[in-house]
Amino acid sequence: MNFRSCLITTFALGALCLRVVAQDAKNYSYHTSTKTQSAEDVEDLGDISSDGGSESDGKSAPPPETMKGKFRFNVGARGEYTSNAKLSGDHSSGDFIGLPTVEGGYNVALGKYFTFDLATKVESGIYAENNNHSFIGYSANATLDYRPKVGLPRIYVTAEPYRYDSFDTGDRITQAIGASAGTDWGYSFNAGRSVAFVGYNYGHYFADPTIDNRNSHKIVVGVAHQLRQNLTGQLFYAWQYNDFTDIDRHDSRNMVGVNFICSFTKNLFGNFTTSFVDNDSDYLHASYQSVTASLGLTLQF
Repeated sequence: MNFRSCLITTFALGALCLRVVAQDAKNYSYHTSTKTQSAEDVEDLGDISSDGGSESDGKSAPPPETMKGKFRFNVGARGEYTSNAKLSGDHSSGDFIGLPTVEGGYNVALGKYFTFDLATKVESGIYAENNNHSFIGYSANATLDYRPKVGLPRIYVTAEPYRYDSFDTGDRITQAIGASAGTDWGYSFNAGRSVAFVGYNYGHYFADPTIDNRNSHKIVVGVAHQLRQNLTGQLFYAWQYNDFTDIDRHDSRNMVGVNFICSFTKNLFGNFTTSFVDNDSDYLHASYQSVTASLGLTLQF
């Protein structure tokens, strides 16, 4: 994977594919329409060029070298502070949240232009004060992406089933099957140490309860820069619009954030993210503002 694709994938964990529904559980769940960044990708952030040594012009990349698939397994833990745990009003319910995650996946190149990725995830959100918002979630993600030509945007389609239950009672909070399609593109500059990226995603979610049935549009723009050999920073803006099909509700979310990713060893990396969210809704109590800051570690096998 080249540097541009690596950065877009990393960013997608925190912004582009953030799902927004009525329940807190899904609001604090982060998913991606591409594979999770590997330890090798993090270590190779400085190798932007297609030949592994020369400066990149942002228009060249090697074709897949093998059809052999690759399994992965990740264990992660993240601590997050939010100014609005209830996601209602403005900064009215500060709380600390523990977010452990276990993920397994498989990625394989299908010829020269296609790649298939399958990921499964179990995650939990444990609130320090608002215990009734704690949750456990189960999800899967199957993605087929297509790169028609080097230097052109990537195109992908994704299927995503998920379910979230209350951590305290075990009752179901929400479940759905999502189908989405999108595209993203990045361009390297500054002697190959910086990347500008943009992405768009459209999805439809068939949910239970049906009040969460919705069409979703997401747009993201940003820039990433390699600060050190093992440290990358990202600045991004994301906009998401949700049109709920079974009720009269429309949500528009604006999000701006900063993300830092550091590779400590071949299999261990950490990240720090802070963001501001302004969600505007015509549904009662669904409009809110929040500031979050999180620190996490991921161990990859």
